Amino acid sequence: MASQIDPALPRIEELVRRRSSTDRRMGYVWMIVPILPALAAVVIGTSLIGILVSVLPRISNLTQPQNTQNAITPIAGEIFALYGLAIITFCVVLLFGALAFYYLIDRRNRHLGRQQLLFSTLHRYLAAKAPASGNMSRLGQLSEDSVYGERDRPAGLWAVLFLFVPPIVGLLAAYNLTQDLQRHDELQSSYQTTLVNAFSDAGVQPPAFSPYKFHKKDPFLFIILSAITAGLFWVYWFYTLLKDYNEHFLDQTKFEDQILNSLMPQEVMIRCGACGAGVPRNARFCPSCGKAQTT
Repeated sequence: MASQIDPALPRIEELVRRRSSTDRRMGYVWMIVPILPALAAVVIGTSLIGILVSVLPRISNLTQPQNTQNAITPIAGEIFALYGLAIITFCVVLLFGALAFYYLIDRRNRHLGRQQLLFSTLHRYLAAKAPASGNMSRLGQLSEDSVYGERDRPAGLWAVLFLFVPPIVGLLAAYNLTQDLQRHDELQSSYQTTLVNAFSDAGVQPPAFSPYKFHKKDPFLFIILSAITAGLFWVYWFYTLLKDYNEHFLDQTKFEDQILNSLMPQEVMIRCGACGAGVPRNARFCPSCGKAQTT
């Protein structure tokens, strides 16, 4: 039975399995990034007001030189300590922000890179069965559009730049991430529609895909709203960056599972002992949950 499997199918399965390392879903604990600066400002501001208020009772004791020194010394020490705390807090906020944007951009790069390989492999596999099909040509064109139109963004460089110009770099990175997902949605939707027709041309039962979910946001409007609200809207924008990409990865998982189930001949499929999904008989890992399979 194993000899009936096309050599391209194990490669497709491998690329699907890689999503456990490329399509990383970031937890909402990362919401601390847009909230932390406001919390830090409140704490530092409250502490400063407390120090200034504590100065008032000491003013009456400043008539004598010795009293002046005794009153100013602890006040100066408190202000200096608060200044040091503010510097440390500012550095922590920057580091958290830089790390967050590194992960946001890096997972975008990894997801697109893996998907481009998967789609090009799918195209070669189906085109070998129906090379003269117009849908195959369209499928190949969409794969090329993804390669040339969805290039990597240097995650490390963006993270470093954020340390020096956080507001501007943060907004630009968010703008690009939001716009990239919208373009990817449009390309993905076209690919999904063309893939169904290409499956039929190749004599393979096409999957019953769910309607594609778009994540339509206007990044330019989001920049304006963030400026008008003095950064308050930025909290919601950052939330959408986490949520929309997480949702896209979840939808992509279902999409790829449906593709794999249609490509794999049923007679060589077994059930995964962990999740119950269909697994090729000679596969080492489950394409749905990634669990290692026993031979």
